[in-house]
Amino acid sequence: MEYGLKRNYVSSFRLIWQAMGTLSVAADAAYLLVGVVEFALGATPLSLFLGVIGYLFIMNTGYQFSKHVNSAGSYYTFAGKGLGGIVGTFQAWNMAFYGILGYGSFGFLGLASFITLIDPKYSGALFWVPIAFVAALISFLFTYRGIKISTDYQIAGGVIEVLVLIIGSLIIIINAGKLNTLYVFTLKYVSGYSQLIFSMIYSTTLYFGTTVSITALGEEAREPEKNIKRALLATTILAGLTLIFVSYAFTIGWGPANMESFFHSHDPGVILFKRYSYILYIALILVTINSFMGYNISVSNADSRIFYSFARDGILFLPNSVAKIHERYRTPHIAALIIFILSFLIAIFFGLRYGPVAGGLLMLLINSYAAYTEHIVASIALPFLTHRRGEFKLIQHVVIPVIGMAILLIIMISTLITPEPYPENFAVYFGVSWIPISGLLTFIEYKIHPGKVKKAAQFTIEEIEGK
Repeated sequence: MEYGLKRNYVSSFRLIWQAMGTLSVAADAAYLLVGVVEFALGATPLSLFLGVIGYLFIMNTGYQFSKHVNSAGSYYTFAGKGLGGIVGTFQAWNMAFYGILGYGSFGFLGLASFITLIDPKYSGALFWVPIAFVAALISFLFTYRGIKISTDYQIAGGVIEVLVLIIGSLIIIINAGKLNTLYVFTLKYVSGYSQLIFSMIYSTTLYFGTTVSITALGEEAREPEKNIKRALLATTILAGLTLIFVSYAFTIGWGPANMESFFHSHDPGVILFKRYSYILYIALILVTINSFMGYNISVSNADSRIFYSFARDGILFLPNSVAKIHERYRTPHIAALIIFILSFLIAIFFGLRYGPVAGGLLMLLINSYAAYTEHIVASIALPFLTHRRGEFKLIQHVVIPVIGMAILLIIMISTLITPEPYPENFAVYFGVSWIPISGLLTFIEYKIHPGKVKKAAQFTIEEIEGK
């Protein structure tokens, strides 16, 4: 089999905008921010602030691993190198679940929701299903053609996107005048801690995917031990500051005490921009569509490489053909095609059952538990790997990861103790249930081909190639 992803190809600047595509700040402001507002209300800026602080602790695991392990498998390889092939396979089942659900939910249903909500009379399946399909197809084609064309697109669109958001938010804040207040960073406008913590399912999820989208390009990055760390920090800080600033402007512009109506409005961010400038209104629509597509392309790039890594190791019952690399473009095109098909079909199912807006948010809620588990497993693996290599450090490899794990566990447990009504409670229980299901699937796979499972995620590309 040929292992032909382009080596030493992706610079730190391209890594940053690959991850900014995954973060998709304009799309977050238009769609996922609404999920935060549903629970945090006027404390939405506080939820976003806590989300990025929490994610910096969570991100530390990928940051530390990047010094030692760089592989297309990302957190799958991290888990396997630290804790062995069985745990690596368990990690793979979780990553496959949340990767496919997260891609289809935000990328396809999110974009379809945004476009159709601009004019609600075009909100039927006859309109949003073709939009979701075109989004899925375009992202697949970008992944198929290669990482350079994908990151070229992310850089051009991402810079414009951030500028439009900052300029528009500044105008809203300036026009608000004396209505500006720091109380939105307190609990004044939310019913209590439980609501704020539940909102962090979404405010933390805003940043999820950052580490995976960068580390999944580990085999293609230039000087990955150095550039991946730079890209992780730069992306999280840039996106975090932008989203906190935008959420503050939206909350002040709408009115902190009126944020319940923000949640129930069609494209409230667009409404705010239109109130102050028609040019900004059009610009926000365009950059938000671009932002959703940036997310699709970045996630397709990362997920295709992760699934390629699974197939290369022969796990998840994937055929060897999934690990094939395109001879001309050096891309995992078969893996990208499989992800395209599965994500689209699941997104359509949820969209038809609950509607594209609610369906997409429910899929994100469901997949968040697998995503959290992925980070927890990798965080547990980190000190084992560094100890074996004689580079163990208590603060970086135990204390900070434990804080990150505690944040995730608090969010997970709180949603179980104080569940929301249907369908959110269904999403919570379904999402949590995938964790033991992953364990069962790992057990079954181990019984069928124990040799492959034991060796899963044990080798980086340098070790595979014998370098």
